[in-house]
Amino acid sequence: MTKHLAILKQPYLDYILSGQKTIESRFSRLKSAPFGVIKAGDIVLLKESGGKVKGEFEVDKVLFFENMSIFDLCEIRKYENELCSYLEEDFWISRGAAKYASLIWVKNVKSYKVPYAYSKKDRRGWVVLKSNDKG
Repeated sequence: MTKHLAILKQPYLDYILSGQKTIESRFSRLKSAPFGVIKAGDIVLLKESGGKVKGEFEVDKVLFFENMSIFDLCEIRKYENELCSYLEEDFWISRGAAKYASLIWVKNVKSYKVPYAYSKKDRRGWVVLKSNDKG
């Protein structure tokens, strides 16, 4: 089991914590985490962009897309309700240039009663944590 730190903007973080968003997605032009490194049973810590770690979830299953085509994007779009992608008007347009996508099914969500700070100095939206990292 590996721990991950996902940085999320609102309202998506709260939608995961409330159970409304049941699939987290990550799209990128380059092969980068969580693509190819996350797996069922892993734990994902949820940090608000510019804020604190507010909760976590267990990974139920994952689906990866590599060298994505418009057909792959259409396949992913079938999950738009679970992704809550309808909240962003240009969600699908902005993902059109992506070459890689990771779909991460969420289960066993825990909201922390006392959120905590996590010092992160770079701009990565996803970090695979080392065993000595807090979490």
